[in-house]
Amino acid sequence: MLYASPASIKLFPPGSKPYGLSTDEHIENFWKWQISIPAEPEGEHPISDLTGEKCTKGQFNSNSSVFYLSGAGGKTVERICTIPAGKGVLIPVMTVVATEKEYPGSSVAELADIVKKDQDSVTALSLDINGKHYTFDDLKKFRTATGEFEVAFPKAGIFGVTGEGRSKAVADGYYLITEPLSQGNYTIHYKGALGDPLGGTNFQHDISYRLIVK
Repeated sequence: MLYASPASIKLFPPGSKPYGLSTDEHIENFWKWQISIPAEPEGEHPISDLTGEKCTKGQFNSNSSVFYLSGAGGKTVERICTIPAGKGVLIPVMTVVATEKEYPGSSVAELADIVKKDQDSVTALSLDINGKHYTFDDLKKFRTATGEFEVAFPKAGIFGVTGEGRSKAVADGYYLITEPLSQGNYTIHYKGALGDPLGGTNFQHDISYRLIVK
């Protein structure tokens, strides 16, 4: 059974505590989820998912109040995903994380500098939720940088990490969290680009979700 699309979705404002957690804590939990999932076999990780088939991986039986959408590794993708009613959605419009596994021996300050420089280079950003458009200027207030937190990589991790184990991490970027979604169909479309020092583009993605909330 399909349900009519609700007219609008409210976003929690910056500085609030959606579902009892700070935005930083939600971001940390988002990256703990992403990094915990093996990158192999190819196509099994939500980042490399082209259709939405893997969108619930690691979340299917979760008691979290928030359902995480995913990046796409610089690709253009259209995903269809069925999720439970009553959960909010974390939208990772443009994000980055740096870990000691990727940068061995780096201090927390050095990891923080890596992610800051990455997100300082964002040149374009937009979000559409059920037809409501958010410009780059609208989204700037949602940028959040975390402090140090800990993640755990599996044997074959994302970002080319091959050694399993715990690692310190720091994240930055534009993360938005919605109110709980009622039954219905929702469309969420986000895209963005990072520039390079020569004035070109070194990363861009264009991600569309059709969420079927039951």
